[in-house]
Amino acid sequence: MTAYPPSSSPNQDAAANLNLDRRFQTLIQQSITTLEALLNDDTLAPLDRAKIALDLLALAQNNQDIPELSSLSHRSRSLATIGTVAQEAVPASSSQELDAVVCLDDFLSPEENRQALEIALNQRQDFVPSSTTSKADNYRQSSILYATHFPQFYHRLKHQILVMLPQVWTPLQQSPFPVTQVEMQLTVHGDGCYYKVHNDSGSPETVTRELTYVYYVHQEPAQFSGGELRLYQTNASDGRLRDRHRFKTITPRNNRLVVFNSRCQHEVMPVRCSSNKFEDSRFTFNGWLRR
Repeated sequence: MTAYPPSSSPNQDAAANLNLDRRFQTLIQQSITTLEALLNDDTLAPLDRAKIALDLLALAQNNQDIPELSSLSHRSRSLATIGTVAQEAVPASSSQELDAVVCLDDFLSPEENRQALEIALNQRQDFVPSSTTSKADNYRQSSILYATHFPQFYHRLKHQILVMLPQVWTPLQQSPFPVTQVEMQLTVHGDGCYYKVHNDSGSPETVTRELTYVYYVHQEPAQFSGGELRLYQTNASDGRLRDRHRFKTITPRNNRLVVFNSRCQHEVMPVRCSSNKFEDSRFTFNGWLRR
């Protein structure tokens, strides 16, 4: 027979442990709520938010049995990338070139990335043939969906891009500017689609575009090949392509954001999709930041 002190019993110990566990769980929930509020606080400097995100990711990795931390860590990944964005950058060939580019992988959470693909797949009937400001024939083959068809996601992606923006000025050799408009469209490139060499600010209607962004989304594994983005060495003074044989190649990757100067000459290489199915295509949420 086991003896217990008069002041203690198995039931009392169990009750005390249960109460302590509940208090601990409450503290965890309060801490997670605080961290989530900090991650969404636009008044904090982006780099400060990135540091919080990095600490949270480390905490989640060491506490994988706490589902709330695991979920919140997905939100942190895109912010954590801000702190390392320079390591993802490919600098310009020289100070006179416009081919610098920044690539950010895992830009959105997995849930947001899936939502982006669902927007494309669920609104196939609303896509319209694309065109160019020059109205040239056989220069571009793709279809687009205007942002009016996905207003909530537009504001979500726009917010993430603006939060990231201060960290790309230096790697892009770009002087900061006040963003007056964030244009966005959803573009689909199926089998045989392409976009020949062009820039995004070469007309009176587009002259205020400063930065171009491309957010890739597609099935995994990818069911297409090709569709690479080529960035050509472009003269900063007159916007002309320097050498057709010298370029940087960016591979389409699901949940990747790419940012570069809108004056840079670039093209989308032809896409090959053997299934010829809409859902297997190359999708991008792409657009421009205007000054």
